[in-house]
Amino acid sequence: MNVTTERSAFREDLLSGKTAIVTGASRGIGAAIAQRLCETGANVVICSRSADTIAQVADTLQDKGYTLHAIVADISQKADVEALIEKTIAQFSQIDILVNNAGITRDMLLMRLKDEDWDAVLQTNLTGTMYCTRAVLRPMIRQRSGRIINISSVIGLMGNVGQASYAAAKAGILGLTKATAKEVGARGITVNAIAPGFITTDMTAQIPEQSQEQLREMIPLRGFGHPEDVADAVCFLASDAASYITGQTLQVDGGMVM
Repeated sequence: MNVTTERSAFREDLLSGKTAIVTGASRGIGAAIAQRLCETGANVVICSRSADTIAQVADTLQDKGYTLHAIVADISQKADVEALIEKTIAQFSQIDILVNNAGITRDMLLMRLKDEDWDAVLQTNLTGTMYCTRAVLRPMIRQRSGRIINISSVIGLMGNVGQASYAAAKAGILGLTKATAKEVGARGITVNAIAPGFITTDMTAQIPEQSQEQLREMIPLRGFGHPEDVADAVCFLASDAASYITGQTLQVDGGMVM
């Protein structure tokens, strides 16, 4: 489990009374987002395919006194997504914030990429994001307010060797973000994306140190970001301070992509 112990720089009542769903919240960026939302007063529902890891995150945050509910769900499965939304509304009566963070990788050079690996990445990262977004639109439209925040990646902006499926899915999320923002803006719903760069997580820890140094040289701020950097961007976009921002992509990458 990877949950930060640092306090948020945001007011503890910033999102008081709001209900947020965070997908893929069992570790790394997702767990950090869940904690930040809890720290700013939101009621948070976290989901993951892994019952054990999502329970650990829930126990840790509940022990700190936060209102949090864990649900096991695979966002690549429409039935799981529909059950996630129904359970959230049953628990908290509303959904104000959706953070589409869940995603997988199946990295391989395109000429060697198996069809099933391409399908798995697109189904989870892109179609799963669509399932979750579509499922919350009706309740958000009824209440005439909502914040949808999609976690994309700088890889979706610039591509990367061996990540054709991941790049395609993350680029697709940016198009989905813009189209949805145009469809629901008149209903008081904003839809934005965050494109993290290289963030210190279990995934980046597997990169050889020499390669990490080369990557740092490509980043104007000369270092990897932290999950909390992404979580803080989510809190901003979820707040009233971002009420006139929609259809945008906020890059949290240390200036890597300009």
